[in-house]
Amino acid sequence: MPLVNPVNMLQAARAGGYCIGAFNLVDYLTLKAIIEAAEQQQSPVILQTSSATVKQLGLPAIGAMARLVADASLVPIALHLDHGTDPAVIREAIRCGYTAVMYDGSKYPFAENVARTRAVVAEAHAQGVAVEGEIGIVAGVEDDIVVRQDAAIYTSPEEALEFQRQTEIDFLAAAIGTAHGFYKVEPKLDIDTLRRIAQATTCPMVVHGGTGLPFDVVRELVRAGAAKMNVSTQIKQTYIDGLFGYIEGHRTEYNPIKLLDHARRELVAMIGQYMQVLGSTGKSAGSANAA
Repeated sequence: MPLVNPVNMLQAARAGGYCIGAFNLVDYLTLKAIIEAAEQQQSPVILQTSSATVKQLGLPAIGAMARLVADASLVPIALHLDHGTDPAVIREAIRCGYTAVMYDGSKYPFAENVARTRAVVAEAHAQGVAVEGEIGIVAGVEDDIVVRQDAAIYTSPEEALEFQRQTEIDFLAAAIGTAHGFYKVEPKLDIDTLRRIAQATTCPMVVHGGTGLPFDVVRELVRAGAAKMNVSTQIKQTYIDGLFGYIEGHRTEYNPIKLLDHARRELVAMIGQYMQVLGSTGKSAGSANAA
């Protein structure tokens, strides 16, 4: 089916008490692995790209690849730009077929973040594209954004609700102690704040930094109201470890097809496990009907 706006799948997840995985692709192999896992699990899914992938592959190529794979699939698939900071890049993503974009103005003071985000929302909604916003600052490394753990700013429920009201974003990323990349120290998660925001608004909640969280914590975040969870670094680790492991065991074999197929199967298994933990397995029909 064609790429879909993710609002309906996220609202269905919010109402149904499960979560949609947003998995960062880095090339065509990872894109195919994400969709194969979604089809095996009968799960709706969000394909997500970071600025590094956009710079490497280009937005037109990413949009074309995503449309090609989505058109041949029966599960609902959205294409989302993660951590967009440049409105010009966001506009190009929309032109290239992205069905959702994130504007990350979290580095700005509240009023400026609101104004900048609201401008992106107006442009995107005019094209039928959903928008994610962020309030508070998530620690860790995400492409060009580097934030120390001690410099992270947690989101208050009051601030989050006012931000959502003023910007009219479709889904909201709140800083609750998760981090981009691998966790250097044990995260101090403010799950109660996530729960309070989720209960006070109809806006689906987003958790950044899904990599490295124990699965019991992931389940707790879903119970607290997370409707979208980002997984990026785990994709890269599984991909590279899969390639390295195969090469180690087949050092005199020079067959790239077998090498890449092994990495793809490793990715499909890992992504499928995340979907099971998030509770989205078997939800593709309901999500498609909602759309």
